[in-house]
Amino acid sequence: MTTSKNNSAPLVQLEWDKAAQLVAAAQTIAVVTHLQPDGDAIGSMMGVTLALRNQGKHVTPYVEGGLPKRFAFVPSSADIRDTLQDPLPDLIISTDSSDKERLGTIGASLLALGRPLIQLDHHQTNLSFGDVNLVDARTAAASEGVLDWLDQLGIELTADIAQALITGLVTDTLCFRTSNVSAHTLQTGQRLIAAGADMTRVVQLTLARIPTGLMRLQAMAVSRMQLEDGLVWATIDETDLLACGMQVGDYTGLSGHLIQTEDARLSASFTVLDGDVECSFRSIPGYSVAEISLALGGGGHVAAGGATLRGVTLEQALARVLPMLKAELARGKPVYSR
Repeated sequence: MTTSKNNSAPLVQLEWDKAAQLVAAAQTIAVVTHLQPDGDAIGSMMGVTLALRNQGKHVTPYVEGGLPKRFAFVPSSADIRDTLQDPLPDLIISTDSSDKERLGTIGASLLALGRPLIQLDHHQTNLSFGDVNLVDARTAAASEGVLDWLDQLGIELTADIAQALITGLVTDTLCFRTSNVSAHTLQTGQRLIAAGADMTRVVQLTLARIPTGLMRLQAMAVSRMQLEDGLVWATIDETDLLACGMQVGDYTGLSGHLIQTEDARLSASFTVLDGDVECSFRSIPGYSVAEISLALGGGGHVAAGGATLRGVTLEQALARVLPMLKAELARGKPVYSR
């Protein structure tokens, strides 16, 4: 149904039906999302958790490292665990993860149980690692696809489910500002608000507020920023994170901040952590970072992606990645200009 290169085709009914059968047969379900979770990871995971609990299922949400405190406002997010809980699941559902490695150690522990796996995702670079792959890159957020799935299952949309899903939708689209927002995305937002979701609360607690440590880290990165022919990039390391009062698990890259530079067409941040280099990428319309991310062993979308280069120095990472970004600059062309 899906491939790692093209997940934009409509989901076929057979996949929906397979997923429904697996849910109906399961009594105990684990829902897991990717490490260093963003708002869409937590929102989609908790939306699924709450919906299936309302169907009488025993559901436990999991994420590597537990709940980031900035998402503590998401309904029932205090239930998130990072170690296996009894009873062990009959079924595993992953959300917002393009490959199984992104699920971290807790994901590996769950997958080692050998239970059926449904994955719900929207990344163009998804590797279709589930037994059932509900992957639709036409959706702007995994949370958007979750509501489509709940409709297929005939599950009622409650205020708590809506609040979880709008957290994912608002944060992943930067409040409906990204290039992948469609009429369906806006209709999904309208339905969530009509069901009782407080969108303003999400905006005020996420997009409109930058943690003090992250603000300091952004200032540090900007002071080191390199700009060359439309490519903006910066480097940081674990010492910088600690100096700014940041924890490694609270950090998801600075490329989204750097892409706001007026002359930027592509942005990248390189973070050196314990012998690895974490790469985060962003692009403006007319350019893509999806293929670069996939080639580096990571994943993402046209407009946002990333990868972790294992066992390399910063110099080695820059020597490999910067030419790939410059090649994309030569290939693409801005869609919008003054």
